[in-house]
Amino acid sequence: MNRRTFVTGLGATSAISLTGMAGCLDDGQASGSFPSDSLTWMIPWSEGGGTDTYARQLAPLAEEALDESIEVRNEPGAGGLSGMEWLLNQPDDGYVFGTGNTPSWQFGWRIQGIDDWEPTDFDPIAYSGVFGYTIIVNDEYGIDDFGGLQDAYADGEIDSFAFQGVGHDSHAVSYLLRDEYDLEWDTAVPYDGGGAVNEAVISGEVPAGIATNTSAADAVDSGDVSAVVNLMDTDLEAFPEIDQITNYGDSLSYIAEFQLTHVAPPGTPEEVRRDLAEAIEYAATHEETEAWEADTGNIVEYGGLDETASILESALDDLEANVDFETFEQRIEEDRE
Repeated sequence: MNRRTFVTGLGATSAISLTGMAGCLDDGQASGSFPSDSLTWMIPWSEGGGTDTYARQLAPLAEEALDESIEVRNEPGAGGLSGMEWLLNQPDDGYVFGTGNTPSWQFGWRIQGIDDWEPTDFDPIAYSGVFGYTIIVNDEYGIDDFGGLQDAYADGEIDSFAFQGVGHDSHAVSYLLRDEYDLEWDTAVPYDGGGAVNEAVISGEVPAGIATNTSAADAVDSGDVSAVVNLMDTDLEAFPEIDQITNYGDSLSYIAEFQLTHVAPPGTPEEVRRDLAEAIEYAATHEETEAWEADTGNIVEYGGLDETASILESALDDLEANVDFETFEQRIEEDRE
């Protein structure tokens, strides 16, 4: 397929090494002088969202590991960038860290043309989960896979498609699905986030739209919608029979699959970040979290400091290699008119 019509492609879990670590968690407790006070875990999204839900599951267990309290602090706005900029200016002592959805926030940084800081300025800690985009469809239309959705748009049975805001990465994915995967929608409708997309599809205001796998599970539980295609590479236990976008073209994982990457302000000492990483590992691999994962279908997957550094370093390069940002920026301006 021609990957330059709008885009050039937009269109294992591992444990961190214990060598040289400042502390240990043999009994679930941190050792050494860090931490000696409460910590703040910044989430750049509103309370109740997917990223926030993960953090509030892991935070009490990380508290056990660190033997200090953790406040989950929400700093929403600008597609996650407001919170990341807030974190950038916090002290570099390890007592404040945060979570970015990679590569979503790197996409937002690039599309907004920020030039006074870069995503790689942050120091890596760990990652603890994977989530990504699916397509949900109102059950009124009886569509159960991507091929059926393609046919419904091509036949004019349906014509509109919902995404999560102008300039958002789901906006780009919407155009990719139309231009490269033959999803012939006539009108793409922006909503204020994934929750609003879910509500619009459930109510029948739009027939279909993009939702994360976590929010799609809630929407499906309503009994009015179905998740019909997985835009990620990772299999979804919540939707074991779901159609895969890779049956229709190339992988979209570089823009439609996200790692919950935990980062610290620039200059945070490595030994402190490794202590935080080990606490997150304790929380992510705890039996309580395993039970939560099984109950909700959320994907918990742990990677340590070095693996997270690799994810952060490659995310923007992968986007630049696959996305024709200049053309997409023109599309944004057209859609705002």
